[in-house]
Amino acid sequence: MNQAYPKFYNALEHLAVDEVTVKFQGRVIFRQYIPKKSKNSGTKIYKLCDKSVYTYDIKLYLGRDSHSATEDMTATHTTVRHLTGRVEGLEHKLFMDNFFSSPRLFDDLLRLKIFSRDSTAQQKRHDL
Repeated sequence: MNQAYPKFYNALEHLAVDEVTVKFQGRVIFRQYIPKKSKNSGTKIYKLCDKSVYTYDIKLYLGRDSHSATEDMTATHTTVRHLTGRVEGLEHKLFMDNFFSSPRLFDDLLRLKIFSRDSTAQQKRHDL
């Protein structure tokens, strides 16, 4: 399915990385239980979407992945790099929340010609 997304659609310039919990009551090893959310149990999916809300790439969270985290890159850093692999060098603008953002990730994305921004920074400035 991930290979079909870019075949039929070119992503717009502004992209966002976010996590989504899809309600699921069945039996799977990777089901999440988050008591503070309205959808408190289900599967967690990381998505790369453009501003028309078209999903350009997804990654299913299968539990703690100790192999993806290294000394240089956190697990969220690796997830963002995985999701943005198809737009490297195309000078897209990427927005994300604090969960994903880090200075090292921003430097890494800038090197790949993906301009990134923490989406909460604009909200904080707007409140001033």
